[in-house]
Amino acid sequence: MSTPGVLIIGYGSDLHGDDAAGRAAAERLAALELPDVQVLSVHQLMPEHAALLARAHTAIFIDADASACPIVRVTRLPSDATWSATWHTASPEGLLSLTAAVYGQSPNGWLIHIPAVRFDLGAPLSPQAEDGVVAAIEIVQRLIASNR
Repeated sequence: MSTPGVLIIGYGSDLHGDDAAGRAAAERLAALELPDVQVLSVHQLMPEHAALLARAHTAIFIDADASACPIVRVTRLPSDATWSATWHTASPEGLLSLTAAVYGQSPNGWLIHIPAVRFDLGAPLSPQAEDGVVAAIEIVQRLIASNR
């Protein structure tokens, strides 16, 4: 497999309702088989993802957002966040920082926040999260087009 220009990582628990929104968006994006794009759907971000990030030009993280903000938000990620070796999981910012520290380079990073309101065990995505997944997919496609 060639090195992807874009790495998309959707993350969250697929057991807790809307927490799966990032993974749902990632899985739907993977089904589109976009050229020069690698898509991961994972339970949580891990330091091991830094190796993949080091080979990408652009990284797009997708996650559920329980902040009560009713719209999908896009945040440009700084690459100067600090990494803590004591973390068992990583934030997108920390993972980009780790990538830069270990590999000497880090991709441009974006975080897409999908509105999430229901986190019950076994619950499906709420209508708000489902709408957010659809909007997030459109946003990702625009980000990919503008970063080529």
